[in-house]
Amino acid sequence: MARKHETEVLVAGAGPVGMLAALALAERGVEVEVVDEEWRPAARSYALALHPATLELLDEAGLARDLFAEGHRLRRVAFYEGAERRAEISLADLPGAFPFLLVLPQRGLERVLEERLAGRGVKVRWNHRLDRLVLDGGRPIATVERLAKESTGYSVATTVWVVEAESTVTARAVVGADGHRSRVRQALGVELEELGEPELYAVFELTSDAPELDEVRVVLDERGTSVLWPLGGDRFRWSFQVESATVDVARPDKSRLAVQVGRHAYPYLSREDLAGLVERRAPWFEGSIGDLEWSVAVRFERRLATSFGRDLVWLAGDAAHLAPPVGVHSMNAGLAEAHDLADRIARVLKNGTAPDVLETWGRERRGAWQRLLAGRVEAGPEASDWVRRHAERILPCLPGTGQDLDRLAGQLDLRLV
Repeated sequence: MARKHETEVLVAGAGPVGMLAALALAERGVEVEVVDEEWRPAARSYALALHPATLELLDEAGLARDLFAEGHRLRRVAFYEGAERRAEISLADLPGAFPFLLVLPQRGLERVLEERLAGRGVKVRWNHRLDRLVLDGGRPIATVERLAKESTGYSVATTVWVVEAESTVTARAVVGADGHRSRVRQALGVELEELGEPELYAVFELTSDAPELDEVRVVLDERGTSVLWPLGGDRFRWSFQVESATVDVARPDKSRLAVQVGRHAYPYLSREDLAGLVERRAPWFEGSIGDLEWSVAVRFERRLATSFGRDLVWLAGDAAHLAPPVGVHSMNAGLAEAHDLADRIARVLKNGTAPDVLETWGRERRGAWQRLLAGRVEAGPEASDWVRRHAERILPCLPGTGQDLDRLAGQLDLRLV
């Protein structure tokens, strides 16, 4: 028999966005339950940098200082084409206590959030998948499946995930932070509309004897957008936008290994792939290629939910939007969404605030994302010819949202309208 229980808020998804939402709710006295179908926090991830505004948000929550020791600070974004340095912006010119990017693995942020949640008495239920969500009248009712590994086969053993048990959770509110395949979004009947062509990236994490940098380096050329992220010490990440014909992201051929990221497999790329891309796209890169720690080919989409939710069921993070990776917008904006959404849900549940505050939040968030993903960029009279030609491509590479995005664009005499 399926176990039944109630909670005030069910959070689906235990990435940074889901865990921050749960923490903000718990700190406001709201009973919260967190489920995630993965069996542990992310071992590898693409989101790796925290914006200045995100650091201020995390500092207000008492979390930022715990992250500084393992992060690497970057203070500029430099733009290249071929061997030429064409433009740069300075994060040091932004207002606030933390005018820099903090680069660190997503697992570091997730560890800090999970520890803080545990201190609040909230334990993430890993290996628990939200399977169904009923929203028709009354309180949301979720069916949650507990997953377990099971070995099958005789001569060749195979491990598969099976449903071990099922429970029914009745909640007053639901936060869907369960990624781009969101079951919560599906239950709402909300579409994730496409606002641009998908982009394929070859991503490599490596060691190198290249000089340590305090800036992100972005390459804009006729082949696409590429970015070099210094991770601190001798570690770097290269991401190259490539043509879809370059690698088969749907099914790696038998000569290549598959790389596992969560429950999903991606094609493995070799040192030779990386060396060729660096030679063609970034002739200024001075370092040799050391250890190739991991590499994948992965597709990024530009999508936006037609609605962020209704009543007391709402979406945040990748469940509501997908963006190109260079500006790290989706996770950073998602963290701000999670914090603000949790505050509003808590006021509705605990203080009797009218649910209209949630409707307003949803409209504002969707409008901000439409501006970011589909807005028009104007170049002012002080913009260089190169910036003017690449204005539409520069915008997604700027590591900021809201007013910080406007300030960073303004350094190049660009304006988002």
